Amino acid sequence: MRRQGLGKILFLVVALALVTLLIVSFIPSPANAQTTEELIAKKVSRLQAKAAKSKGIIELDSIAFDDVLAKPRNYSMVVLFTAISPEFQCAPCKNFDPEYRLVAAGWSRIPDKSKIFFGILDFKAGQSIFQKFNMNSAPSLLYFPASDLSESFDRYDFAKSGFQAEPLANWINMRSGLKIEIQRPFDFIAFSLKIMGFAGTLGLAHFLYSRGGKVIRSKYLWASVSLFLIFIFISGHMWNQIRHPPYSMPSRDGRPGFIAPGFQNQFGLETQIVAITYAVLCGGAISLMSSIPRMDSPSKQRIAVIIWMGVITIMYSVLILFFRAKNPSYPFRLLF
Repeated sequence: MRRQGLGKILFLVVALALVTLLIVSFIPSPANAQTTEELIAKKVSRLQAKAAKSKGIIELDSIAFDDVLAKPRNYSMVVLFTAISPEFQCAPCKNFDPEYRLVAAGWSRIPDKSKIFFGILDFKAGQSIFQKFNMNSAPSLLYFPASDLSESFDRYDFAKSGFQAEPLANWINMRSGLKIEIQRPFDFIAFSLKIMGFAGTLGLAHFLYSRGGKVIRSKYLWASVSLFLIFIFISGHMWNQIRHPPYSMPSRDGRPGFIAPGFQNQFGLETQIVAITYAVLCGGAISLMSSIPRMDSPSKQRIAVIIWMGVITIMYSVLILFFRAKNPSYPFRLLF
């Protein structure tokens, strides 16, 4: 009986010990938790040191990219995927690089510099990362939020927001909750040109007021000014001033692109071409209605009508061609 009692007690002791070990194994150790926090703190300190040396920019390669985005992390990361090396001849990459660095320079003015970092990954140094994210063109910019488990990221839309630093900073601020401010260096050349332009405008206005009363009251002058403003506004100039789109962007096959697909996007060069097209069409219509009827020679009138009708037909065909480039499903065409 005593042996049976001792056996039961020994069995209970062993069972309790096993249960205790299992419970302890599932409870995270404070030392381990502290070690993880120390590792994150060391990583953040290392990133801050690198960013401080390069005006907010952290140069990355494939290994460094995986390291800075390794989980867990308590900071956000903005990464520019670019191809700035000369052999790639990426004009948009070169144009956007100073604007991105201007935004990254605002990192030094953030009160808490451990919340976000800015990195650059060149294709030459991180081809495997480009393949991992299926990137076939550059530049491309991704925002990785601070997270322990999530693999989500946001992609910056260059076609919609353009290549300027200001819309990029606003885009990052909306996602990070921070306030990154853009401080452009003072442009003395632009300031001097503005002063000279203002002085020239005052001088021209004084001359016209004192000696050119007939010019000011000329209906042809104000008609020309009105038409110029109409062409500027209907071509999308105000949209460019609000959205700051890129002037042009190479197509996927490397050829220069000046027509942005879709009716929600446009390039700066595109608006200029459309404005010139409208101006030529308007000039042809005005000539047919006012200038040609004043000609004395019927043969000259006939030749002028043929020429201007040909110009109008060609330019209207070009305008329809632009419309089909914006909307490929448009079924109609004229000459092209």
